[in-house]
Amino acid sequence: MIFSQDIKQYKKVTNRSAIHEPIYLLIFLYRCINALHYSKLGVFRFFGILFFYPFYLILNIIFGVSIPRNCKIGRGLIIYHYSGIVINGSVVIGENCVIRQGVTIGNKNFENDVPVLGNNVDIGAGAVIIGKIKIGNNVKIGANAVVLKDVPDSHIAVGNPARNI
Repeated sequence: MIFSQDIKQYKKVTNRSAIHEPIYLLIFLYRCINALHYSKLGVFRFFGILFFYPFYLILNIIFGVSIPRNCKIGRGLIIYHYSGIVINGSVVIGENCVIRQGVTIGNKNFENDVPVLGNNVDIGAGAVIIGKIKIGNNVKIGANAVVLKDVPDSHIAVGNPARNI
């Protein structure tokens, strides 16, 4: 299951158990809701969403995190210092992504005008990533960076507007 990969990645990166982190309840519910959202089993999907979705919405409000159920996020997601995180539902995020507090990943002008993030992306606190851009693999985005252009693989993006290093 993808959720077990999230927990393994957290343990690998922090050397602590993710079970004691409250945000992992939200990530677990996101994984359940996301699987149900894309499920072809109509009745199972309906009752599953009916059961899980209210808890998921409440946790989104409590933690200050907005991750829509149709968002596609790869394995190994880590959210540090949850609060003020907003992710557009059309965003695609690769595996082993790290997101910190105050991050916005979303559209610039139109609903599908959203970023695609590669694998092993580390996003600093307060970063804003908007528009139809591609963030490569093994990228670090600095705190409070405003990313409006593509970032190639293995680069660091810093500043407002962000520039690649």
